[in-house]
Amino acid sequence: MNNNRSSRHENKEKKVNRLYNLLIAVVAVLIVFVGGTMILGNKDKSDNQAETTQNNPQTNDQKTDKTAKKDDDSSKDDQATDDQETDDQSSEDDQSSEDDQATDEESNDSDSQAEVEKNPEPGVAERKVDPSWDSVGTSQDAPAATYKKGSTDWNEMLKAVGEGSGISPSNMTVWRLGNNGGVGKAVATVSPKGNSSTKYRVQIEWVDGEGWKPAVVDKLQ
Repeated sequence: MNNNRSSRHENKEKKVNRLYNLLIAVVAVLIVFVGGTMILGNKDKSDNQAETTQNNPQTNDQKTDKTAKKDDDSSKDDQATDDQETDDQSSEDDQSSEDDQATDEESNDSDSQAEVEKNPEPGVAERKVDPSWDSVGTSQDAPAATYKKGSTDWNEMLKAVGEGSGISPSNMTVWRLGNNGGVGKAVATVSPKGNSSTKYRVQIEWVDGEGWKPAVVDKLQ
């Protein structure tokens, strides 16, 4: 009777041991499976990051290429703008040169109309008569013939003298201004301020309704 009990007890222990061993084996398999899954998952994640990192330089290179292309296009636009400005400036310079040439031609035409005589009399280096000289305008009905300095008539006469001599009244030294044989005729001797060695004798005439105008200009010796 005791032997039967002992045999049953041993069988029961063997079954329990086998069950323990089976559970241990299952747990070990699960541990290996879970561990392998985690390792493989981390490896895939690392590979994906490496691939992403590897692909990023291409994206950066594309961005760099686009930026370089944009800068190149901007440089071309700036160059085109500079070329256009250069062309415009060149056109303006050409136009200015043409205008200056036209002015010089007009001046030459005016000079060609003038009659210039060298040493016409003692003390006169050059005598000039120019048909292009015009009246300077007037606010008077007739010349006052008073030769009063600062008067309207005086100022208009100096304007005509300046027209003939080429000296502005504001830069003019007046040595003499007086009658030249009649109410409508006057003569002045003038020079540029600060240059008394250069003197001009300018004969002027009155034109009714138009004012004084130069008639003869002598450059004195």
